[in-house]
Amino acid sequence: MNKDRVNTLMFPVQPPFDAAYRRSSTATPVGPHCHDAAELYYTLTPLPDVLLDNKVLEVPAGTLIIIPPFYVHQLYHEAGTVYERYILSINSRWIDTVLCNNSEVCSALKPGSVPILVTPDGKQSKKLLHCFKELLSIEHRTMPEALALFFDCLALVERISAQSPAVSAAKYPISASQKRVNEIIDYIHGHIYEAPSVQDIAAHFYLHPDYMSRLFKAHAHVNISRYILLQRIATAQTLLSKGLTVSQVQEKLGFSSYAYFFKTFQRTTGISPSRYRERYVLPAQAEVSFSRSHRN
Repeated sequence: MNKDRVNTLMFPVQPPFDAAYRRSSTATPVGPHCHDAAELYYTLTPLPDVLLDNKVLEVPAGTLIIIPPFYVHQLYHEAGTVYERYILSINSRWIDTVLCNNSEVCSALKPGSVPILVTPDGKQSKKLLHCFKELLSIEHRTMPEALALFFDCLALVERISAQSPAVSAAKYPISASQKRVNEIIDYIHGHIYEAPSVQDIAAHFYLHPDYMSRLFKAHAHVNISRYILLQRIATAQTLLSKGLTVSQVQEKLGFSSYAYFFKTFQRTTGISPSRYRERYVLPAQAEVSFSRSHRN
């Protein structure tokens, strides 16, 4: 018997991206954070202590940093230093729908991917700068012209990222003390569901807790206890976006109570976990759908 099959492609109504150019110093550095958008960060300034999920490393000028959603990061921190960079934030709804989250298209931008650092060659660098400048010049970012430029930029980034593996400790300079901090971060990631304490981590590495805390803050520019919390909340965001209930996430991550998890999540992200979950599990905004019928 013949049946109609309908494939529906959902286009979010809001703009797919936000573009920015900055050449400025910071009086109050942005602390480690994560968000549910993918981020392309093209730095034109050397970054000596980049915290990128599970690594602290030195990143030279001219590096494109590709950060998937839900990755804790801090890219610059020195007050009074002028940082020059282009930033392209890509709306998570576009990643889930238009970019087809289950496909291999632009896989580096999707949840579950790992950060990539790549230094474009001269020709690629010129093309990348041209893309950023063109996107910045467009006021209405849902117009066909904007979308065409946006997809051209994604195609370029796809070609550039295909040339580079995930963040590699061998490729970028890492000092002995940064290496130890990276080992601590790896341990935190491997035990995130156990809610490791500072004392537990220090004992594992045969370090005094105070010394370890000072070493960690010197390179990660955040207290280790704060970093552990940020990683736990980032993990909670990932689990909620996959459809787990608030109670399931609270129990899985070992928070002592539902109320404590709810309050901590809201204080850290600015939104309640239940509202955050609704962005992914329930229709969050009006969408335009285009359907195509196939007859067997």
